[in-house]
Amino acid sequence: MKTIFFFLAAICCCNVVFAQDKIYRKNGQAINCKILEIGTETVTYKPTDNPTGPDYTIDKSRIKKVVFENGKEETFTVNIKDPELYADHLREAIKINFLSPLAGYTQVNYEKVTKVGQGYELSLGIIGLGKNQLFDFGYSFNTGNFQTTKKSPFGIFIGAGYKFNKLPDFLFNGTKFSHIMQGVYARPTVYLGHYAENRLFYKNATNVYEVQRQKITFGSLTIDLGKQWIFGEKFLLDLNYGIGYGFDNKKGDGFFDNENASYNYVAFRLGGNGSGFGFTGGIKAGLLINTKKKK
Repeated sequence: MKTIFFFLAAICCCNVVFAQDKIYRKNGQAINCKILEIGTETVTYKPTDNPTGPDYTIDKSRIKKVVFENGKEETFTVNIKDPELYADHLREAIKINFLSPLAGYTQVNYEKVTKVGQGYELSLGIIGLGKNQLFDFGYSFNTGNFQTTKKSPFGIFIGAGYKFNKLPDFLFNGTKFSHIMQGVYARPTVYLGHYAENRLFYKNATNVYEVQRQKITFGSLTIDLGKQWIFGEKFLLDLNYGIGYGFDNKKGDGFFDNENASYNYVAFRLGGNGSGFGFTGGIKAGLLINTKKKK
């Protein structure tokens, strides 16, 4: 009788030992436990060796797999393209190129995310809304100095590009990601603009340089590369540069202006007059906005 009793007791002990869940961590450690809850970002459990103790939690990002007492296995993989992960994120922003006024223009950008990893960005620039650059011309023997005048540019440019983001970066805790608008990106962009400014022209008849007003049309097709950071779900910083092809109808005077490089505010062009290799760049700061009406 005692033999039967001890035999049954041994079976019960074996069931207690083997009828348990296991959490396999990515570092190779296995945790014998009883899983209490599987949440959105964490798993809550009680260790087998301390069933009356406190509950423990572990981030899903640290778990390789879970094996339940009935033999069923579960892994925690997250599709980072799932829009639901970013459902509460703001997806629009207004940005200003805050260094552009020093170069003689003001640029404002509007960005909107259309889906995870993609979106578009529009630019509007006012040439002349910024620092008015000076240049010297016409040496005076009376004063011993060159005359000085301002470029006084005035015009506008627009830009449009489609943005491809690298998938958002991870934060520290598990399945929570950084903002949908944050990360490294590539953006094919087209810029078109027109402005007028004072420039020097050489007059063959008088053998002197004169200040005349020139109208300039320019454009570029570039691949903008950059990175954008989001701070506090509200502010952003965008650092980018672009390389591609540019064109304009700007004329050089052969001496004061370098004919092999043209500066068109938002777009630079190299390679001689007319067209050639071009590049752009900027540092933008901005605010995330919400244009959706609350229900």
